[in-house]
Amino acid sequence: MSKYEFIEKYGDVKVKFVSYYKFTFVYQGEVDGKTITVGIGGNADDIYRLDVSPDIEISIVDLDPHTGNCGEDDFYEY
Repeated sequence: MSKYEFIEKYGDVKVKFVSYYKFTFVYQGEVDGKTITVGIGGNADDIYRLDVSPDIEISIVDLDPHTGNCGEDDFYEY
């Protein structure tokens, strides 16, 4: 699945920040009984521009993630 297809299908889903690993901020939510996970950042240059708040829900389209997973639907773009 491409990033465009993932955003088209799941872009309105709300997610919350859950963790940070290797320059990637991970956000998670739920849609149709499945866990959806997206990552933003990806490298040291990108993460310094990000404003991360742990208790705020944000839609996936507003995050502009570089990776995403929901069941069998996933993408990685960097």
